[in-house]
Amino acid sequence: MKNVLFSLTAAAVLSGAALAAPVKLPTIPVTLEPNARLLTLNDAGIAKAFPSSAGRPDAVFLTEDRKVSVAFEWREGKLAPSQVQDLVAQFPAVIRAQIPNVKTLKAGVLQIGGTPWAQFVFTTPGQGDDLRRELLMTSAEGRILVITIAGNQKDYSRNEAVIRNLVNSVRVD
Repeated sequence: MKNVLFSLTAAAVLSGAALAAPVKLPTIPVTLEPNARLLTLNDAGIAKAFPSSAGRPDAVFLTEDRKVSVAFEWREGKLAPSQVQDLVAQFPAVIRAQIPNVKTLKAGVLQIGGTPWAQFVFTTPGQGDDLRRELLMTSAEGRILVITIAGNQKDYSRNEAVIRNLVNSVRVD
């Protein structure tokens, strides 16, 4: 996690401040409203920060301090809208099996833009502060759409309003 954020910062291949008007993400069926306090990582920056094409996000936003990332990934796996609730029951076991030393894990369903999303917020030990990750998952055109919010607890807290505004503006097209 720390390496990814360092890579994102080191990539320094950022486009200018995000636009204030709603933006349609080019490769996934999502419209959102970023703001001037978020930076958008361009394709070259995403490729540099995520060298493996497996699991590379389609879009990445960074807080202006470059400490918290919000990544959008449209996965090949199938997911029907009616299965979002099932994720809340099943996916915590996957998180615990794949991520060592999970300290806290909260799972639930929330509505964003009229669409149900499975939400998983978990922390793991970090140097000086716990790492906080949040996964939001929903169905988009029958596939899994994932938003991953990653940073440490203190940086997330400092940037929470900007991040929540971005997430709350997401509309699945």
